[in-house]
Amino acid sequence: MSEQELDKDLIGKPVPFDFLLPLSQALEARIDYNFNSLIQLSLLIEYLYDQLEAKGIEIKIDEEFDTFQQRRIKEIRSQFDETVSDIQKKTQEPEVDLKDD
Repeated sequence: MSEQELDKDLIGKPVPFDFLLPLSQALEARIDYNFNSLIQLSLLIEYLYDQLEAKGIEIKIDEEFDTFQQRRIKEIRSQFDETVSDIQKKTQEPEVDLKDD
């Protein structure tokens, strides 16, 4: 059994609350970390723009940014879809019953 597979004896059984609570806490910590990273990245971008403007370099966000953004989103989506497809080929995700009986 690989790390991503669920034990066959557990399929169809309710998920215990003492498992869900630490899982939700871990997810909350991960969300907080990602949010803090986003704030730091935003501050860095703002700082860089300020520094560039102070040196007389002005970068306007116009149609070129929209074109760049759309191209990058397509590339990222393509890479994501390819990764998901590869994972699905390697493993079949078993259904987990989250009802508390």
